[in-house]
Amino acid sequence: MNSETADAFNQTGGAHIRKSGEYIFKIAESGEELGNYFRLRHAVFVEEQNIFSGTDVDERDRGAVHIIALKGPDRVMVGGVRCYTTGNDTWYGGRLTAANGYRNGRVGSGLVRFAVETVKSRGCKKFLAYVQPQNVNFFRRLDWKPVGDPVEYEGVTHQLMEADLDSA
Repeated sequence: MNSETADAFNQTGGAHIRKSGEYIFKIAESGEELGNYFRLRHAVFVEEQNIFSGTDVDERDRGAVHIIALKGPDRVMVGGVRCYTTGNDTWYGGRLTAANGYRNGRVGSGLVRFAVETVKSRGCKKFLAYVQPQNVNFFRRLDWKPVGDPVEYEGVTHQLMEADLDSA
């Protein structure tokens, strides 16, 4: 995290909120925010991509940090990502999603950067994510690197990626 980012991060309460242009990136705190986040995830992963049947919610959601992206003064939910620890200072990001019309990289990159800041503030030493192949280059541009060979998850190929926490 560069000094400018660190200053903005600390001024907004650490791992709670960050503003970037018309977007706010924050940890979902209210039932309404979580509900909107889970509805967006359902729309993308269950209805649009058909990766899951019925629901994409799983045991990792309990205890996870759910980060959301809101747009404008009306705070419209436009994206989200969940982060969870597996112990030993290792964290995973997952279910990164942006609403239709917001998949231009700004929302996704803001969510990933904020997720890195958030888990680092919680003692993370290794941050990993399984991403779909079409998103590997997106993550590379954010200083993530592929780890190992692609694997199948829920019938879809995914590549394990690791964040460069020293450059973040």
